[in-house]
Amino acid sequence: MATISFEALVEKALHEPGFFDELKRNPIKALKDNGFKPTPEVITALKAVDFDAIQNVAIACNPAVGPIC
Repeated sequence: MATISFEALVEKALHEPGFFDELKRNPIKALKDNGFKPTPEVITALKAVDFDAIQNVAIACNPAVGPIC
C-alpha cells in the first residue's frame, strides 16, 4: 500500500467517478479501496476539508463540467 501524494489525490478526485464522494463520506475506506495508505495525518486533514466548497469552486471554474465525479 502506497502513501498518497496530494497530486494523486486531486487527480483521482477529478477523474475517477465516485472517488470524491467516497472521500467525503469515508476517507479511510476510499484510500484503502484505491491502494493508498491512510496515514493519520492525511485522515485528519481530509476530515477538515469542506468538500462542498471544493465542489462549488470546481463548478464555478467550469460550469459546463458540473460537479466533480
